[in-house]
Amino acid sequence: MQKDFGGDDFSVIGLMKGDAEGASQFSRSKKLNYPVFANSKDFDAYDVMFLPVTYLVDPSGMIVADDLDDAEAILAKTLNR
Repeated sequence: MQKDFGGDDFSVIGLMKGDAEGASQFSRSKKLNYPVFANSKDFDAYDVMFLPVTYLVDPSGMIVADDLDDAEAILAKTLNR
């Protein structure tokens, strides 16, 4: 999604439980093109109960969509692409 939709109006970030070194190793092993943060306060802010989970969050930090079965179609519509 970062490759297709990334830019000034959209970014992908990853959150994972664990330490920073684990996040770095995971990101490298999967060749991710977006940042992955470990033990982020965002787990609490977004009430993350299970992983993986996908949210579409607006620039103010509000969740505008969740449980995204078809995230790419929702993003294309939301970003008018």
